[in-house]
Amino acid sequence: MRNLLRLPLRNASVAASLGFLAVLSPVRALDPADWKTRQPLPVDRAGVHKLALPPSTLGLARPDLEDLRLLDPEGHEVPFAFTSLAPAIPVTLRPPAAFRANLTDSTTQLLIETGTTTPLEFLTLTAPAPNFLKAVRLEISTDGASWETLVDRAALFRQFGAEQLRFELSRRSASHLRVTIDDTRTRPVPFTGATLQLAGTASPELTSPIPVRVLRREEFAGESVLTLDLGGAHVPLASLEFATPEPLFARPLTFTVSELRDDTAVERTLGSGPIWRVAAEGLPATARLDVPVYFSGPSRELRVHVANGDSPPLAIDAVTARQRPRWLVFRAATPGTYAFLAGHPQIPAPRYDLATLAAALRNAAPSELVPGTAEPNPAYRAREALADTPLRGAALDVAPWAFRKTVRLASPGVQQLELDLDVLAHAQSGLADLRLIRDGTQLPYLLERPNLTRWATLTFTPANDPKRPRLSRWEITLPRAGLPVTRLTLTASTALFQRHLRFFEKPVDARGESVERTLAETNWSKTPGEDRALTVQLATPPATATLFLETDNGDNPPLTLASARVAYPVVRVLFKPEPSDTPLALCYGNRAATTPRYDLALVAGRLLAAEKSAAVLGAEEKFGADRSASDLLGRLRGGPLFWAVLSLVIVGLLVVVAKLLPQPPAA
Repeated sequence: MRNLLRLPLRNASVAASLGFLAVLSPVRALDPADWKTRQPLPVDRAGVHKLALPPSTLGLARPDLEDLRLLDPEGHEVPFAFTSLAPAIPVTLRPPAAFRANLTDSTTQLLIETGTTTPLEFLTLTAPAPNFLKAVRLEISTDGASWETLVDRAALFRQFGAEQLRFELSRRSASHLRVTIDDTRTRPVPFTGATLQLAGTASPELTSPIPVRVLRREEFAGESVLTLDLGGAHVPLASLEFATPEPLFARPLTFTVSELRDDTAVERTLGSGPIWRVAAEGLPATARLDVPVYFSGPSRELRVHVANGDSPPLAIDAVTARQRPRWLVFRAATPGTYAFLAGHPQIPAPRYDLATLAAALRNAAPSELVPGTAEPNPAYRAREALADTPLRGAALDVAPWAFRKTVRLASPGVQQLELDLDVLAHAQSGLADLRLIRDGTQLPYLLERPNLTRWATLTFTPANDPKRPRLSRWEITLPRAGLPVTRLTLTASTALFQRHLRFFEKPVDARGESVERTLAETNWSKTPGEDRALTVQLATPPATATLFLETDNGDNPPLTLASARVAYPVVRVLFKPEPSDTPLALCYGNRAATTPRYDLALVAGRLLAAEKSAAVLGAEEKFGADRSASDLLGRLRGGPLFWAVLSLVIVGLLVVVAKLLPQPPAA
């Protein structure tokens, strides 16, 4: 087990603490029926044991492990203590005493005076350039005259959100550092400074591997999302490592979890970091496939966002993780099968006298004990997750709702339903009118808005004005009117151009007249050899299904578009239906509906942490009478039909008034 070291007893206080443990006996008997789960712990010998709690144990107990208990083979409670390594000393970073850059015909040489005799851990360079890849030689000196090479032909780069600007100094003392950067293949890059990390500023870290399962992989606009099962909640992670066969790549990663905020499930970022494998002419292939992390997720699920940009999705074969152990120390009076109890919702943390010795026991050697598979406590009435959650809401008359879709479930349990284009286009912008209905009764749900988008490919046709030959204009068709689109991406087959673009639409106003509404304006340029797309952020979503793009070509050839696509946000509905043969429907399209308030929000954490099945939507159906009336009112409001009806009403009124006027006397 890598990095899981056996530590010697360093002083007499540890020996005294172990002697105190030797006289401790089990505390008392307790009633195991109050705990939901039981996990066996085989102990092969009597004596003091120190073990790292696995994710399964951490996930079964409450976040701070207040409900964790240990029983001996006779069922008596055994006292224990949590301990950790000595707290790490904060890392000391300092700038060098002097920094000078010299530029030659083929190299950039950085001369650094450290200004310290303390052993050095790392050197980190600072460069403002966004993209570069260089070969580097790093040398150290104690007098500034004789030099020793530490690193030769190493990669120094910043590309696609990943960078390698840090070099290990192996705890060497040096008064001077010399960094020689090869500029023979690419133009020089400016370096503006450096940072030194002093050695001996952090305690050595002990980590242990934990199994990780990839639950699913999903592809979105410009990114891949992996959902990982860490085996339990509240696991203190140390690193995540990704296995990939790709020979050349650089990807930024972001780690997120779902949490409830204002009755909506959103994503919270826990950490980030890059992985990369680079190689260039004259450079050996170097890679970094692990990302150090310093967080504990609130649930067993962790999402990994892999930013692909315009590159193909990165192939990932497997994911492994390492945790920072949560050490538990106890004394076994006899060998046998001990047991951990977990899952008591209310019991306070135990108060053992042994807890005062936790600091003295932190250097005790770890044992090889491994807990077995946790099982529901047979003495406890095991219930399904969310079994006590209200699965039905109030009755609802769905006559005012204009649309509905059948919801198809693949398996029982907690469901995750992603809203499609029909729902996003026809529901309210804030989705306050969504209702899950079965037998005329609402089914409570949570709305989840992850930080994800999907792409929809658009069709476009030329719509040039013969009277304005210098202008190029296209008509771009969206999949639906009223979509909450966030950005538009275009590519062009023209190799060299610079244009100012205007995006607009032509909605109909209250008088039935078409008016232009500008959505965005931007500049776009391209040179030969570039394959850069244009991404335009839309300030407001378009109200119609047709957009127009217009640009003035001046005295240049017309611009030729190659592709267009639009991004829209991913929104999901989380719910748990009761077993039933009655169809379940999603209703939407009621402009007067307000946001529902369900008691389900009180157990949102349990719903987010549960394993979910993917539900799908059927075809869109319109409610006949209500939808017809709604469409008629829409056509009457400001359209040609409105003016025709108004004219008939005026003519009718004139006829009535003429009949009511007194008739002239007969001749």
